[in-house]
Amino acid sequence: MAGNLALQENWRINEGRVVGVFCFDKEFLSRDDFSVNRFQFFINTLAELKKELQELGSDLLFMDIGPQKAFPKLLKQLKKEERGLPKLMTWGVDYEPFAVKRDAEMETVFADFGVQHLSLRDHLLIQPHELSKKTGDGHYQVYTPFSRRWLQIYQEDEIQDRVKRQKVALKYLEKRLKGSVDKNFSLTWKDLLSDLSAYDSNLDEYQKKNSEKVTIDIPKGGSLEAYKQLKDFAKRISHYGDRRDNPSVDGTSKLSMFLKNGSITVPQIIAYFDFEPYQKKKSNKDTFFSELIWREFYYHILRHHPRVEKEAFLEQYKSIRWSNSKKRFQAWKDGKTGFPIVDAGMRQLKTTGWMHNRVRMIVASFLTKDLLIDWRWGEQYFMEELLDGDLAANNGGWQWAASTGCDPQPYFRIFNPWSQSKKFDPDGDYIKEFIPELKDYPVKKLHEPILGHDKYPEPIVDHSEQREKALEMYKRVRG
Repeated sequence: MAGNLALQENWRINEGRVVGVFCFDKEFLSRDDFSVNRFQFFINTLAELKKELQELGSDLLFMDIGPQKAFPKLLKQLKKEERGLPKLMTWGVDYEPFAVKRDAEMETVFADFGVQHLSLRDHLLIQPHELSKKTGDGHYQVYTPFSRRWLQIYQEDEIQDRVKRQKVALKYLEKRLKGSVDKNFSLTWKDLLSDLSAYDSNLDEYQKKNSEKVTIDIPKGGSLEAYKQLKDFAKRISHYGDRRDNPSVDGTSKLSMFLKNGSITVPQIIAYFDFEPYQKKKSNKDTFFSELIWREFYYHILRHHPRVEKEAFLEQYKSIRWSNSKKRFQAWKDGKTGFPIVDAGMRQLKTTGWMHNRVRMIVASFLTKDLLIDWRWGEQYFMEELLDGDLAANNGGWQWAASTGCDPQPYFRIFNPWSQSKKFDPDGDYIKEFIPELKDYPVKKLHEPILGHDKYPEPIVDHSEQREKALEMYKRVRG
């Protein structure tokens, strides 16, 4: 709550007389990349937000129609009941193409009603319009110069003040963890609507119906759970750089699903760790800091180039003729390719809704450069399965792996799944955790083709042959 700048400003102007509205557009349910599991985590998070607001003396109205229809309906009712119109409508800025268009439409709606509105920075520390090349000639499309500029701006007083403001949010979360928050809001929807049921849809019913379709265990959501995860990761961050690439150990932050839902933000994480610009030699802590900058980088790219949602960032790769074998794609999704490290990752995704980041790179490289399948197929499947499915980060990661994006790995850099397996899961602990049929298989043989196994498939392709085909495929479009 305390870290939400839009809410803070509204609270200040209206002296605590603030309520929240969430408008759920049902068209979301028909999206190609809709995820039943991620939706469950999201509505659980929303329920936690409602509970939190009520504990503070406020409330959240859940309307199951899109904002373009919801707000006119709500504002007309407030006028009808002679409650008056809101003094100010505030919300956090979003950078996805759909959200940019929606927010522009809502500004028009509020203007038509004569209601003041304000959108403020939310989940990014430095917004896309605030970071450009020193020459003023456009924005960065390569991570390294972007990160250098980002770190320069990071040291400016204005940005450091932003970080300091988030320390207030962290103090609030610590107090909430101890169960001692102040009730500093003084308005609920019951005070405003005589027939609340006509406007407040049943969030509990949404949770119940969708829960019948989920296929995995859904973790707890909300800002308190996000804060607990942050504190837990703080105990391990000193080993982050050393352990983050080993999928069999608990070496990553696992904050991504909370970042996706806004339960915690990059500015809050930075404030918690008191990050300082790293010197010549990076520490483990610095390595994690750089990953947060990568996240901001992909959001900047998405905002400046919304077309990447549908197509390759690099123009020359738009015309790649992928082989797109549906049979091989299905084997990849099912974790039955005959490449243990790939199959373990895909099974982890299917059974938990999450996949280790190093393994995400391995399976993405395998799909695009071993199976020669369009990265957009993999991107969409990840969005269907990941609890942390986030357009900017997911798209950026897939285009990096496929060598079609901004600052990608070179097209000729093709991960060898056997050497990746041996390097990052040498003892086979990760593989054996998610592929039980190999639990008794000799470790030394896990990192080479498994032939004649009665329960595990043989490799569906030959990596060396597919590598040559991939190189030829990329060379043809490069000219």
